[in-house]
Parts: sequence; C-alpha cells; structure tokens
Amino acid sequence: MAYSNNPNLPKARATAMQLLAREGLPSQVVANRCGVHRSTIYRWKQKWDKLNEHVQLTNDNRPNRASKNTFRLAALKWHIPTLSSRPTTSPKAIGQEIITRVMELRAQLKRCAEVVWYHLTHTEGIHVSLSSVRRILKRNYAFLGARKKRVRPDNPRRPYVTKPGELLETDTIHYICPSTKRRLYVYTVIDVYTRMTYAEIHPRILPGIAANVVLHARNELGFDFLMVQADNGPEFGKYFEQVLKRHSMPVRHTRLGRPNDNAHIERFNRTIQEECLGRYIYYSTPTKHLQTKIYNYLEFYNFKRVHLGLQYRTPAEMLQRS
Repeated sequence: MAYSNNPNLPKARATAMQLLAREGLPSQVVANRCGVHRSTIYRWKQKWDKLNEHVQLTNDNRPNRASKNTFRLAALKWHIPTLSSRPTTSPKAIGQEIITRVMELRAQLKRCAEVVWYHLTHTEGIHVSLSSVRRILKRNYAFLGARKKRVRPDNPRRPYVTKPGELLETDTIHYICPSTKRRLYVYTVIDVYTRMTYAEIHPRILPGIAANVVLHARNELGFDFLMVQADNGPEFGKYFEQVLKRHSMPVRHTRLGRPNDNAHIERFNRTIQEECLGRYIYYSTPTKHLQTKIYNYLEFYNFKRVHLGLQYRTPAEMLQRS
C-alpha cells in the first residue's frame, strides 16, 4: 500500500519543483502556493535531485550558458512518484526454494491450491499454510480461483444495426413450479431493429433446443439473421454456436455480469411475463396450451402493440418501413 492513494500528488510535486527550479522562487513562497509546509518542499527537492542525478545541468563548453533555468530543462523528470509503504523484506517471508517448489507442483499436478498445499505438507513435509500457497499462486498468475475475463477473446464485434436481421438477441426465462419444483423454460428471440419477437416453451434446457428456436424464429419472421447475441448460459455454449454457424449465423456473447448488453431481450422477457405467462407456471398445465397462448400473444405483440421506443409504431410497421 502506498503512503497516499491520491493520484494527483505526482503532478503537485512536479508543479512545486518547476516553481522552485525553473522560476527560482524561494522554498517558503513555493510552500505557500502549494499549500504544504516548507519542510515538505525540502523533502520533495531531495527526491527530485535524486531522480535527476544523472542529468547534466551545466554546459562546461559554454560557461556563459551554464544556467540551470535555461539549459537541458527538457531532459529533467518532474513527476515524483509516490513510493509504496510495503516493506521490502520480512523475517517471516517464505523462502525462494518453497516458492519455486509450489510453482513446480502447480505445473506438474495442474490442480488447485488446496491439492498443491496437501502434497507439500503431507507428502514432502514442507510446513506452509494454505493461504501462503494461494498467495504464491496468485502473485505468479497461476491461481485457479481468478475471475474470468468479462469479454471472450474471440467475441465478434457488435454491429451497428441499420436493418432487420443484423442483430438478434436470444435468452431463456426459467420457470419453477411452486408445487412440484420442476422447471419449464421459455426460449425468446427478438430482432433489435424491428423488435419482432418469437418464443417457445420447453421442459428442458439444451443448446440444441436453443439453436432450433433461433432457426424457427428465422422461418417465422421471414428475414435472414446475420448475427445472434446471447449471454453466457449453458444453453448457448459450443454446440449452439456450431449449429448456427452451419446456417451462416455467427454468435457473439455478452460480457459477464452485464445484462444491459442484452437489454432488448431482457425487457421483452419482462413484458411477456407480465402480459402473457404470469409470474408462475404450474407444471401440470399442458405445454401445448402454453405454447398456443404464447403464439397468440406474439401475434398481438408483433402486429398490434405499439412501442414507445419505435415512436408509437408496431414491430410489423418497422419491418414494412425497411
């Protein structure tokens, strides 16, 4: 931890040193302008001198131009960084041989910190705590509990939507029966440009079903899908991407922990729950009856229900405009 977390301190020190060295003001005047004590300016001056000890400030070949205020000012370093208050050594520090052995076991076993610690203490007889093993792995970027990256490295770029089908968003609504605790899943699809939607209900959550719902939506809506966006749920995994890729539909995923990336489909999920399916679905209700109810609502949503985001137009009118 640093002595101070203020990010503006290096710049404040640089301003003080420029007043002191470039303009030649007295240290008390500089201290008054910067709002610090004169001894603080003195300590900053010592650090600044050490920072520029290898810079030649005099011109021995031309004595008439030997002034510090005009010669080689561009070569000086003005920003004085804040030093860390963390001690460099500790009497209880773990030896380098133990650190090396921990990293070797991590590479050999390819297991978590707990397994590495167990092997060290019970097999090799090295006395080290579990927290120390975790700290060693984390400092050497080999900690298995590290957080996943929010964006996948192979994620396609989100297109700027100007026509139907350029970007489709898909998601899944999870329903739990209050009495039997069994689940039903509503797969939803929406076109970002027109807000045309499609949905199906299924008793299982599988990548194959999610991909087939997108293909059924393409047939029902009547235009090609150029890109599909989904979250990082298990139903939108590798097989989901492979099926849609065979139909020339690249898949991009939202960032981890960022549901706003799928804002259109998330809003439609809430709308279909409030206006069609309700908050709960009992498992005893026939799936065919629920699917018919969904189809009837989709016809109303796509052709009759106006949207504030579409300037009081329906999704069908947006499709006709395009």
